[in-house]
Amino acid sequence: MNKKVSPALIYFFGAFGGFMFGYDIGIINGALPGIKATWNVNPWLEGMITSGLFLGAMVGASLMAYLADRFGRRRMIMWSAIVFAIGALGSGFSKSTSLLIAARLILGVAVGGASALVPMYMGEISPAETRGKLSGLNQLMITVGMLIAYGVNYAFVHVFEGWRWMLGGAAVPALVLLFGTFILPESPRFLSRIGKNDEALKVLQALRSPEEAASEYDAIVNAKHSANGTFKDLFGKTALPAVIAGCGLTFLQQVQGANTIFYYSSQILSKVFGSSIGGVISTVGIGIVFVVATAITLLVVDKFKRRTLFMTGSIGMGASLLLVGLIYPAAKANHAWATWTVFLFICIYVIFYAYSWAAATWIVVGELFPSNVRGLATGIASAVNWFGNIVVALFFPVLLETVGLSIIFFGFAAICVIGFLFAKFVLYETKGKSLEEIETYLYNRSIGKAVGLDD
Repeated sequence: MNKKVSPALIYFFGAFGGFMFGYDIGIINGALPGIKATWNVNPWLEGMITSGLFLGAMVGASLMAYLADRFGRRRMIMWSAIVFAIGALGSGFSKSTSLLIAARLILGVAVGGASALVPMYMGEISPAETRGKLSGLNQLMITVGMLIAYGVNYAFVHVFEGWRWMLGGAAVPALVLLFGTFILPESPRFLSRIGKNDEALKVLQALRSPEEAASEYDAIVNAKHSANGTFKDLFGKTALPAVIAGCGLTFLQQVQGANTIFYYSSQILSKVFGSSIGGVISTVGIGIVFVVATAITLLVVDKFKRRTLFMTGSIGMGASLLLVGLIYPAAKANHAWATWTVFLFICIYVIFYAYSWAAATWIVVGELFPSNVRGLATGIASAVNWFGNIVVALFFPVLLETVGLSIIFFGFAAICVIGFLFAKFVLYETKGKSLEEIETYLYNRSIGKAVGLDD
């Protein structure tokens, strides 16, 4: 490991996979109207184009995270960047909806891989006391990627087949990440697991003070490392509580309404504001709110318990969605006060989501799992996340035409109640604990010696 490389640069490129993730989430928002203008796309085909990426992401999250336990986190991040560039260019040059869906499946493999690899990698290279802030860089990168995508959408909205530039442009951040992987160190915990303790110490010395590096190195090498886990180990007494918590978090993150807003806000707000350009411009406003709220979250996330963030976030999100559902009919009837109130409560929803289920989910996913199944379990949790994406993306266009927005928002508000209960009764606290302390807790819990992590 080259000690001349700035730790800040390492953390930046370590989290940059989130930018690719966010860009592709945001870009489809503005690309869909252009795709529909190029081809005759019905609601089901629209859902397939959107959700094709998520099907690929389910495969990519499971596969690349699993391979990361064999070949290392850094190498698989590099391959994610390469596959992402191929899928992005394939999307931009597609000559039919079938080819577009196929290209987005390829793209999804990379996006899913990044969604699993980045939280795992950031969790393993970050110190316990600031892990929330540093791991949260992933979410900040996601929001910045989404905002840039919204800006690209606006820039190309009136260009002939501008959607090709929107989708193909995703190759640019992929190449940036590919360059960045050449300066990234391997995870010290992975290096220790494969017997390269000297290299693990060098990485820690580059990222920590000498005293911190020595202390963390001792904790890593003295931890009880077993062989790489199997699917059977996921259902063992040690790992199962973490797997349930991780999969529950990632699924609930997707089905509490956020992705309906981020994927389809241009369509939703065009109905509210009465024009397509109004929908695109207001979506950029939502993207700005999301970035600012996430940036502020990184400054304070390590001051609050993870479970507190999830519970308060669910309360605020559910209340905001309920009010949007109640007020939307008046907005649809062209009452100006209702139009702006709906937009306001969507922005408030985004603020609550940003500091809780958006940022904290990926922080916690990088913390929850025992080392022997960390890659495998993170991949499964990320695949469940993308399954939730598929459910939302595939069925929202159909539900929008059949039951209407108000009923949809009421349903999401009800799911927020489930999110609150899950965080309160199922999730265990990980704030301020080293990965080795969390693993020790899980082992003690499996033999009946612990009921919870000390606060």
